[in-house]
Parts: sequence; C-alpha cells; structure tokens
Amino acid sequence: MKLSMAEISPPGPQHDQFTAWAKKKGVKINGVGPARISGRGLGIIAQRRIEAGEELVNVPASALLTVNSIPEDFKTLHKDITIHGLLASFLAFSGVQTSLYGPWKATWPSVQEFEESMPILWPAHLRKPLDCNGEPTNATEEKPAFLLPPAIGGRWRRILEFFMPREDEGLLAKQEKRMKADWKIVSKIFPTKTLEEYTYYWLVVNTRSFYFEVPGTTDFAHEDRMVLCPFVDYFNHNDHGCDVVFDESGYTVISDRAYAVGEEIQTSYGSHSNDFLLCEYGFILENNKFDYLPLDDFFSGKQVISPGQFLTAKHFLNLYAYRNYTLNSEGVCFRTQVAIRRQIMSTCHWKKFMAGTFEDDEKTRVYTGIELHNRILSRYEDEADEALKHLEKIGDAIPAGVKEVLTRRWRQIRDLVRQAMDIHEIRRI
Repeated sequence: MKLSMAEISPPGPQHDQFTAWAKKKGVKINGVGPARISGRGLGIIAQRRIEAGEELVNVPASALLTVNSIPEDFKTLHKDITIHGLLASFLAFSGVQTSLYGPWKATWPSVQEFEESMPILWPAHLRKPLDCNGEPTNATEEKPAFLLPPAIGGRWRRILEFFMPREDEGLLAKQEKRMKADWKIVSKIFPTKTLEEYTYYWLVVNTRSFYFEVPGTTDFAHEDRMVLCPFVDYFNHNDHGCDVVFDESGYTVISDRAYAVGEEIQTSYGSHSNDFLLCEYGFILENNKFDYLPLDDFFSGKQVISPGQFLTAKHFLNLYAYRNYTLNSEGVCFRTQVAIRRQIMSTCHWKKFMAGTFEDDEKTRVYTGIELHNRILSRYEDEADEALKHLEKIGDAIPAGVKEVLTRRWRQIRDLVRQAMDIHEIRRI
C-alpha cells in the first residue's frame, strides 16, 4: 500500500549515519531507504519505482555480526552458551570491542520501546487472573480473567476445572526459560552486571536476528544459528513480501513485485501465528494468513476429550506427547476432527473418516458440530469474551499500548473461533 506524504517522515540523523556506515561496510542499497511510518515506527520505503525481481539490498558476509565476529578470548569465557546468548553478552558487556558497531546500535529500539511492545517486559501481574480493577485475584472466583492469550501465557479461565494450569507451556514461559539459561552463564562471567542490562541486548538479538549457517554453528540447535544483519533488519514483517536469500557470501533482499514511490516494502519472517509474533517480536498483523489458535490444552490432563485406544494407536493423541491440534481460518484441523468424531461415530465409520472414505450425513455433521461447540469452541469464545470485558473495564490499570494490542489480539481470537463455528455449521444448531 502506498503511503501518503503525511504518513512518512525522515528517520532521523542517527539512521542517516548508520546508512552511510553500512555502505562503508560493503552493504549495497538500491532504491530503498528507512523512514518513519505513522503508527508503525521505522520501515523501508521505495525511494523510486521498484520493479519485480530487483536486488534491493545486498549485505556481504563480512558485514554480518556472527559468532565468528566475536574474539576467541571472549567466546572462551562463555562455554556451553547459545549463540543467541553469546551475541547478547558480546553486545552488552564486551566494552570497546563493540564500539565498531556504534552507528548500528544507535538505530535499535530503546528500552522503553521494548517495555511497551514485548510481553516478557510487561507487568508481572498480567500473567495472573485479574479483577475489573486490574488487580490479581483468585482464579477460582466467579469472574476473573487472564489477559494474556492462552498460547502466550499458558493459562485459561474456562477450562481450569478440567486440569491444572500449564503456564510453563506458554510461549512466554519458554522464552523466559531460554533467556534465564543464557543469563545463568553470563552472570557468572560478569557478576557486577545486571539482568536488566543483559535483557535489553538479548531482546535486540531475539527481535533482529536472521538464520544463517557459518562454520562453527552446525553443532548448535537449528533455531540458534543466527546472525545480525545490518540494514536488512529495517524491513518490517508481513505474511508475504520480498524474498530474503542467503548463501556463504551474505544476504540479499529481492523485490517480489513492483513497488511505487513511497510504498512500504516488507519481508516475511516466516509462517508464524500472531501469538508468536507478539511474544517474539512485539507486534501482531491485522491480516495474517498463517494465524492459528492452538487447541492442545483441550487434550491434556483430565482429558476433556477421551483419547480411547484408537487415538493412541493411530498417533492422533498420546497422553504424554500431544501436539498440533489447531484452529485457523479454515476451521479446526483434521487431527481435531478425528478426536471429536471418535466420540460420536462408530469405530467402523471413524476409521473410514480417517481414511477419507466416509461421506458425512446430516446427523453426523450436526453431532460433530455439537461436540466441537460444547467441548472446545464455546469455551474459547467465552475465554475471549471475558478477557475483552475485563480489558474494557480495566481503565488505566495497565499501560495503554499493552491494553490496545491485547484488545486487538483477543478480538482476532474471537473472530477465528466464530468463523470456525460458521465453517463447521455450528451456528444453526
């Protein structure tokens, strides 16, 4: 979408200085540049008409900040740490060794910007059930609400009666676990430093890194093979966008289509849900074709839906290794339908359904819809309704920006659930 002149403003002198610095490092920039976009922060704008297939940015490997950019004596101190943790420690505590990256560091988000956008830095009480005054309350009371979506916070109101909360399974808890593991190592090396100092650079790496394999990274987990890539980190994310390709020579951004002057140019960070994008990067998309809601929690603990011997045998559900029950814009996934239909179909018909040879009749569709509604969808809808009611009443008890993004996310969740009800013909039951 082309932006109006009123929506675009210069990025500021530090970004001009960084762009000049990047070019001296060998970064090639063709017809694009950073700009401030009203309501969206920094982004990349077409400075002239761009044609499909043009090479917009090329970053040579020599300009990347990789594990091999870090001096050996500094790396030796950090035995058994992740690449993520090592890069963060280097940026935070290596002193004059990072002075070469000063122009780049000057363009990164401020601590305040992270505090407003990253759930890991939001007030701790948001992870607890809150009353209408925004105060923590007992989860067994009649109308508390968890304001973090279940995928992020790992907590539910509407299905607490069925199993113990699985807060440690939420995206936020997993992110914190990774950071604390890195900090445990770093804090022993730099005992006078603080977690707050380290957290900032850990989040810089988390939100601005790219996948890249260089010698010395193959022993690390696939998701930990990361680098920082100057200038390419200006590109904002969309569920579609320009191609970002890499090889041993470096990174290249190639236009996916023609762009008019003043149009924002974006890339895709991957096929991520909005819950993941919020937790890991601090934003959500208004339209995200990859958005989905996890339904795994409805198949755990004191089983909301009994697995039965066939589900375990067919690997659709294992009491100790359940995963990947989801709902997206096309409705609930096939695995979920298999689990639901096990409750209302004969074994013979259920096996045919799994094999794709069963033709639904009206009775089967109706009963499947009832099961979906009563056991999953109505509970998810109620969860969203209660969270939205609390967000509306909570006033200034939480920061305005946090309230706004949580309200948008819960509305998206409710819309996905209601769309699934329509897809599975539940509204007419």
